[in-house]
Amino acid sequence: MPSGCPRLRALCCGLFAALPGAGWAGDTVIEADEVLVTAPSASGTLRAAPHGVTIITPADIERAGATTVGALLGQEANLNLQSFGGDRNAAIDIRGMGATAASNVLVLVDGVRLNENDLSGADLSSVPLAQIERIEILRGGGAVRYGNGAVGGVINIITRRPTPGPPTLGVLARRESYDTSELRANVGGTVGPFAGAVNVSRFDTDGYRRNGDVAARDAAAEIRFLPTGRLDFLDLYARAVLHHDVSGLPGPVSRQAFLAGSDQRRASNFPNDESTTDDRRYTLGANADLGAGGRLQMQAGYRDRQNPFVIGFDPARPRASQQSLIESTRRDLTAHYDQDVTAFGFSHRLSFGADWQSADYARSENGQFLLDSSTRRLGTVASSGIFGNVIARGPFGLSLNAGLRLDRFETGERDERFSRGGCTTVSQTVLIDVDPGPGVSLVPVVVQSQVGCTNAYRVQAQQGGVWRNHGAELGVTWQPSAAFTAFTSVTQHFRNPNVDELLLAATHLGPQTGRTLEAGIRSIPNEHVELGVTAFRMDVDDEIYFGRDPVTGIGLNRNYERPTHRTGAEAELRWRISGATSLRANAAYVLPRFGGVDADIPLVPRFTASASVEHAWREWVRGSVSVRHVGRRFDGNDFINDRFPALESYTVCDAVVRFERDGAQVSFGVNNLFNEVYSTVAFSGTYYPMPARTFYVALRWRL
Repeated sequence: MPSGCPRLRALCCGLFAALPGAGWAGDTVIEADEVLVTAPSASGTLRAAPHGVTIITPADIERAGATTVGALLGQEANLNLQSFGGDRNAAIDIRGMGATAASNVLVLVDGVRLNENDLSGADLSSVPLAQIERIEILRGGGAVRYGNGAVGGVINIITRRPTPGPPTLGVLARRESYDTSELRANVGGTVGPFAGAVNVSRFDTDGYRRNGDVAARDAAAEIRFLPTGRLDFLDLYARAVLHHDVSGLPGPVSRQAFLAGSDQRRASNFPNDESTTDDRRYTLGANADLGAGGRLQMQAGYRDRQNPFVIGFDPARPRASQQSLIESTRRDLTAHYDQDVTAFGFSHRLSFGADWQSADYARSENGQFLLDSSTRRLGTVASSGIFGNVIARGPFGLSLNAGLRLDRFETGERDERFSRGGCTTVSQTVLIDVDPGPGVSLVPVVVQSQVGCTNAYRVQAQQGGVWRNHGAELGVTWQPSAAFTAFTSVTQHFRNPNVDELLLAATHLGPQTGRTLEAGIRSIPNEHVELGVTAFRMDVDDEIYFGRDPVTGIGLNRNYERPTHRTGAEAELRWRISGATSLRANAAYVLPRFGGVDADIPLVPRFTASASVEHAWREWVRGSVSVRHVGRRFDGNDFINDRFPALESYTVCDAVVRFERDGAQVSFGVNNLFNEVYSTVAFSGTYYPMPARTFYVALRWRL
């Protein structure tokens, strides 16, 4: 596989080597006092969390130069992007979950699950990058508060919210290679106790590959009620998010085509496959600060998603007979209460919560009513959980974080086929002439026929179950000074099979359970430097995976008979080199192994690293360069590490220059600066090529 890694690293590192030391004093890079909402901590900040935690701030988003949410997240320590060419159907792997990352990493938007109840995972393309206020990444935690699927960790995307104040107006226009264009606008304002905001956008691209086009339309609106006087303890809000897209599905290419050259990498063997998504999310919420009485948060959500698609189009058959459709609805309700108490001379925090979810899922394939061809998969999910958490503070900067969750998960699925049935057999006696000559010789014969037949969907297979699981956490944090934190924690987590897995499952498919042990330090030795190091060990029993039965050769979802182990570490550094130049870097290592077998878990790179440098020449002009390296990993269907060629390592460099004055900003950027040829995923020796070098220019204006 071609690679320009040595040249790329040398050039990227050298781009800023000659920068002058003088310049504009930019924003601080020290972020450990950022308030953390995704997980409990002794001080409510990143600094005191007993896990590996990262907060991506608005300044970080600008420095990164990323144009998609997936590319942005892929630059963080021990987060690996698994992309099929764009954000749609991409997954973010935390700490080496591999091909099942979409089900073992939770993605939240303002605390609400973006993950679906099937194998499609979280659609990152439905979250516009320009609408994000910040992102919180919680590695190895979240099982107590969020339950099912919080295995590798949790990514909480927090969007911009309306706040009291003068009217706001923002416009973004971007033009990029491959005929890509983006237009976004947002407006906000306050009327009395009400604050509101509306965001609208459109995105269009021909895509890097043939049939890689995407046309997306997004709209989001929120209104908050922030009363004064006797009701000033309340914060009530309503939010609606609408997403629509139409996209081509170019599919994979062979290894030969991937290595052959740009024309063959950009080609598609599926020029007529496409997908449409309509996703509507609605949220009602209330926050009440009761002072000495504690803080109460309640939130209700409803999601309706429709996804018609065609995969493997055959021009010899009518298109309607090949269309498939996924329909899902989901209802969520959560409640969370915090109370501070004082005992033994120290302040402690008690937290309690409960959540409920119900969902319906239907997947139709091969049209709707084609006899003996059309099929549909129906599923229901009902889950509930209660949890409690205590943060006990003690002497010498010590604090204890302990939590427990009890969870109930019930699901039922059935596979149906549109077929002829319900017939009744009727016997009739008829006279038949058996004389071949001119005469007549009638013989009575009993003839059977079927009547009352109907064409309908009939059950072919059923699956389901009720599982009770628990999540638990115990962590200790030591903060002897404001400049140093040490922590350790152990977390018990679990994941239940989803509706897709259950309907193509081996006998007795059940939940997976696991434990993560981690320890680390965070240090701020001076006002210019912040660093953190975390080591971890994750053990999972009965991990759910898709593989072939060694006896029948049939591919089914099953539980591993052996435990899986992931051992590794991640390190992060923020350094204000001078008043004008700052560095942000991270490196991570994970050893992903099957228990008792000399093989790595597929699609997991052992080593990843990332770095970005920003320099401000003047108050109004800044530039940044970022580099991401991902190590070698095995094919997604290679469980013994010798069936298919491994995916080679890759290094990608991005650069951007920004000019800003009086609320207006113009950016000129290039992604994949040195035209690296790479793929983030491969299955059975087929690859999904990532885009080559792309240029973009963006104009943003804020009032």
